[in-house]
Amino acid sequence: MTDIEDFIRLQALVARFARAVDLRDHEALSALLVPDVTMELLPDIRIEGREALAGMLRDDLVWATTMHSMANVLPELHGDRATVHANVTAVHVSPGGPGKHFDLGARYTFTAVREEGSWLLSRIGIEPVWTTGDDHGMHDH
Repeated sequence: MTDIEDFIRLQALVARFARAVDLRDHEALSALLVPDVTMELLPDIRIEGREALAGMLRDDLVWATTMHSMANVLPELHGDRATVHANVTAVHVSPGGPGKHFDLGARYTFTAVREEGSWLLSRIGIEPVWTTGDDHGMHDH
């Protein structure tokens, strides 16, 4: 596989991650993660393990719907490991109606590993840059 093919596959991996979160597709999300994946939402939220992370998506999200728009997705290849930087604008719509929402701009730093020819996420780092709206439930985990 060439570097450009890996570059494209890593960009697609990040896009599939955002889509699985927005569709609340537990199985699709699980398929993108190594078993001991870690997600850190700075400054104080840490979720460890594929089942815990995918389970949170399935069972614990308080939002009626979300939309994560990824931009400036930039993979850095290091053999069978990669760091992928991305910016995200995320809209979280409250169950109270479409007029109530929490919006977030953040920097994502993903770590991906190649296992048996496929790229999987081993770490998801989220650094909020700005927020607006009602963040009820954002820090319940």
